[in-house]
Amino acid sequence: MKTKFELNFLIKNQSSKKWLFVLLFVGTNLSFSQDYRNAKAYIVDFGKNEMFIKKSLIDYSITIVESHLEPRSVITANRIISKLENINSVLKSNDKGFQNDTTLRDSFINMNEKSIQYLNDGSLILNDYQEQSGLSFSEIINNLNHRQLEVQKYFDELKKYEVIKKDFGLKYNIGIRNYNDMNVFEYNSIQNVLFYKINIIDDKLISLINEKDKNGVKTCIDLLDGIYNDLLTKTAIHKNDFSDESLYDATIEYGNFIYSQKYNLVPIFNDYLEEFESLQKIKKEFKSENPETIMAYNISVRNYNTKKNLFFNTLYEIQSRKKIMYNNWFLSNGSFLKNNVEFENIHDKYTNND
Repeated sequence: MKTKFELNFLIKNQSSKKWLFVLLFVGTNLSFSQDYRNAKAYIVDFGKNEMFIKKSLIDYSITIVESHLEPRSVITANRIISKLENINSVLKSNDKGFQNDTTLRDSFINMNEKSIQYLNDGSLILNDYQEQSGLSFSEIINNLNHRQLEVQKYFDELKKYEVIKKDFGLKYNIGIRNYNDMNVFEYNSIQNVLFYKINIIDDKLISLINEKDKNGVKTCIDLLDGIYNDLLTKTAIHKNDFSDESLYDATIEYGNFIYSQKYNLVPIFNDYLEEFESLQKIKKEFKSENPETIMAYNISVRNYNTKKNLFFNTLYEIQSRKKIMYNNWFLSNGSFLKNNVEFENIHDKYTNND
């Protein structure tokens, strides 16, 4: 169940990596030192750099999705950070803008710096279920809210760049292809954050069940109510943003399954725990010479074993099914991104009049 998970900007097949290596070379060799004859030539260079960043995030996402590649993901992140820092350094040193207009350059640098910040501090990594679920309820809530806010800030920065890019094109009579509406990256991030949040609460719930913490389980279910309603509300809001509803369906299906434990696992757990406590009480009062206490003890043992077996069998079935659904969600996530990405050839057709 503890498959590593990353906020997936873009998941693509292995052929993407061939493009990545080409773009690593292209991206790091753009000098911006030339004097551009027109704004379009200047903007096309930004298209190449922009494509490099997005392809780099593809490679990073591929390494983080599969748990056994985690050490490689750190290396990949460090390489991307180095390349982004190099691009920013080149831009700051050599790019004087077009006709001394540096608004596009400055916004692009800010976007890169935000990517560097999040790659450095791990804000975009959403796989620390065990660490988060081990915290108190108040800490979990605060951390989840903070993580959601940080992800939103990142996409706000990307949106800001898109707006400035469009304004720059309008200023110089060039129609730049930009995406002011919700794009596949942001839509995917919303689904990922919701998936992350409900997994944290589920991890907390299962750990409390294993600890036989009845009061903790009740508090956790109350918290799950809020997380689940948030998942339903936010997925419904964005349901029609894409004609492909496969990721929406996968998120709802998984959320429904996690929430269903409130009805098909927790009551069985409570019955099992009550029978366990009853048995412990009878054991303390047991008198081997008293036929009535012997009969009561035997009945309690049988009841306890019945409820214990029902509970553990149910828990095993749920956890087994959960693992399958968890992995299926990632498959749906990857397929959705592959089928809906809008940025495939943005640097080949960066402007509307290419």
